[in-house]
Amino acid sequence: MDKKKKLLIIAFYLAKFNEEALQKLGYKSFREAFNIIGAKLDYSPNSVKNRRDDFDPLFGYRAGWHQVELNKSNIEIVDSFDHLSEEALRAIILELLEGGKSELSREIVLSITNRKPSTYTTRGVTGKKAESFFMRWFAEHYPEGNLIDTRDLGCGYDFGIRDSNIVYEVKGLSGNEGGLLFTDKEWKVAAEKQEDYHLVLVKDCFSEEPIVEIYSNPHLKFSPKKQIVTVVNVNWGISSNDLNNTEIDY
Repeated sequence: MDKKKKLLIIAFYLAKFNEEALQKLGYKSFREAFNIIGAKLDYSPNSVKNRRDDFDPLFGYRAGWHQVELNKSNIEIVDSFDHLSEEALRAIILELLEGGKSELSREIVLSITNRKPSTYTTRGVTGKKAESFFMRWFAEHYPEGNLIDTRDLGCGYDFGIRDSNIVYEVKGLSGNEGGLLFTDKEWKVAAEKQEDYHLVLVKDCFSEEPIVEIYSNPHLKFSPKKQIVTVVNVNWGISSNDLNNTEIDY
């Protein structure tokens, strides 16, 4: 694996898990982390910091480079590693910091390499910007409406309306043109809810006057292409010897 990919994966871990990442890796401060990681990967400490800052807007600990859209390489990292637990991602980070020449590293490279290049924006910076704008826009246009935030509930949509079947899935574009991506769960729920499911597309998210477009029943109106994505998965294997040599509690 080339050192740039190593740097991006490690920077993503630092941004996502923040102080926990420092503690688990044994660093006393981010300055120490930037210095040691930079030395191991042959990058300056400031380069390590800047790459962490690229991912910062996704997680809210720092503003980071919030004014800059994530590039394709960074989106690949988010898509490949965001689903992993801290412990699983840390195991990968430690492997990369020790040289990254094992079978694990080869599997990581293969997984990222086999991904279909993305032409879409990440849900991260642009999506959050779009969602925030939509909440303000909805309050202005429907002051009597009671918007329910369901983004963290895994419902397949971002917002609902109290005492109503209508739901909204918000997508954002940094410019005026571009594609967007539905998860399988979102597309399934769109098919189930039909006219009650509304796609809210917020264009020019970072401008002073974003454009809001709303499409009801997107499952009927659009014909998306299926994308099967390869991601990095981590399993934890307990050997037969380990089982045999461990005392049974009861």
